[in-house]
Order: sequence, then structure tokens, then C-alpha cells
Amino acid sequence: MNDRKKEHIIDITGNNPDKKFIVIGGIHGNEPNGIDAINNVLSQLDKSIFDANKGTIYFLKGNIDALKKNERFIDKDLNRLWLDEYIFNQNSPIADVKSLQVLYDIIHNDICQGNYDNCYLLDLHTFSAESGIFCIPAGNDKSLEFARSFGVPFIEKLSDTLPGTVLSYFGDKGMTAVVFEGGTHSTEEAVENLTAGLWHSLAYAGLIDSKLPQVQKSQKKLIEISEKYPHHLELIYRHKLEDWHHFKMNKGYYNFKPVDKSEYLACQDKEKITSPASGFMLMPLYQKKGSDGFFIVKEK
Repeated sequence: MNDRKKEHIIDITGNNPDKKFIVIGGIHGNEPNGIDAINNVLSQLDKSIFDANKGTIYFLKGNIDALKKNERFIDKDLNRLWLDEYIFNQNSPIADVKSLQVLYDIIHNDICQGNYDNCYLLDLHTFSAESGIFCIPAGNDKSLEFARSFGVPFIEKLSDTLPGTVLSYFGDKGMTAVVFEGGTHSTEEAVENLTAGLWHSLAYAGLIDSKLPQVQKSQKKLIEISEKYPHHLELIYRHKLEDWHHFKMNKGYYNFKPVDKSEYLACQDKEKITSPASGFMLMPLYQKKGSDGFFIVKEK
């Protein structure tokens, strides 16, 4: 194994290739809390909790160079580069493609070996807004059921509108894949939520006993946090940003805050941006880098 691969692999636990569970933290370099959650779980995942014969868990780091700088990305968002034109371009000048190609090699060649039926993927994220946790399933039925199992809000159709995500790339190949958004960047609350989501996920996949105290406590926590939010939602609008846009979200927006049609939400290139429909706000952008200003979702 080369040194670059070793940088991406936090740990490999288990030895049964019949069931493979992949966890990624830090696809965005300013979201290290996913790695913190992985380390929390690893510190307790001993032989009394995990039977190595049940499967294999792969704990991975995402954008190595961006994590070192605590930046979302270096040149381009790694979670928009999961397209063949970048994966197989050995001469790309984009710095983030380096992590992309190594991660692809690890997941496709080393772990799944082209067979995704027995593979799970959990992609851990945080956001720049305040409040709210939620899941985004890949566009297949197995992923939808995985997302539903968390007991937190989950949003359909979002993965279909975001080309180039690790979620959509492997989900389209049949992998059971979910993004779990655990809270606001660099907060202890987000680490705790992501840790809870990871414990639940390992139990859902049958890798650990669902009656373990860590799992029971985590599932209770996720449900309690989500009681006040709508649960089954679907995307109705994505406000896409280009590199040249000057975008500033108005203050006071957070995940699942109700918005009205034509409500003034943001300023972009000195023009007012209003909501195209009534619904709920999702992931308003309050950081310098990002490919999306906000999303509008509605209850399904």
C-alpha cells in the first residue's frame, strides 16, 4: 500500500468480506468532526462489541490536503468531482483530484472490487448554518430505507440534483449509501450527533448488536433531537452557485425554518434572491466557499 493510501485510511476493522461498511469523514476539509466521531467509535469498538467475522468496517479520511488547511477544498469541491472525467484524468491540474482518485481506488478496487451489493457507505458531514440534523439517501430503495432508519429528517431527490457527489456516484452503482449531516461546523454537539449516527448505522448494517448501550443511547438521542422537525421531505429547489458569484445569505436562517414564496433570502451580485416557493430552508450558506447558496424542501 502506498503512502497516499495510508493517509486516507484511519482504520480497518474486521475480516469478513461478505459485508463491507465504508465510513468517510472530512470529504470537506473544514468538516473534521466526522473524523472526530470515527475516533470516538473506534475507541470503544473492541472485541466485546464487534465480532470480526460479521463484516469489515473501513474508516476513511476524505480530502487530505484540505483537512490539513481546514479549508472546504483547495481548487474545487471534492464532493462535486465524482465524475468519470475527473476520476480517470491522470493529468488534471486540480489539487483535489488527487484525493478523489486515491479514494476511488480504495473504494472501487480495494474494498468493493466492482461489486456494490454488499457495500454500505456513510458519508459524515456538518454545515455552516445553525440547528437541525438530517440524512440524504442515494437514489435507490436500499438507501432510502437506510436513511429512514435514523429517525431524523431525510430528504429525497437531493442526491439526484447534485452531480459529482460520492453519494450519487456509488448510489447509482447500487451501493446502500447515505449522507448524515450532524450539526454546525466545529461544535461538540455535531461530534456527538455524528457519533450517534455512526453507532446507529453499524447496528443497522448488522455489524454490532442493536441492544448495545451505545446504540440504544444514540438512537434515543437522534429521535429526541428530531422531534420538532418535519421528517420525510423532498427537494423542490436548489440555488446553485458558480465561482464568480458574490453571494451573501441573509441572517437568521437555519435548517427547516419555514419560508414563504417570494421571501427575500439573500443577495447575489447586488441583486435580491427570493424564494421560488414556500417550504423549509435547508443548508443556508454562511461560509466563504460552497457550490450551493441554499435549498428549499417540502414535506412529502
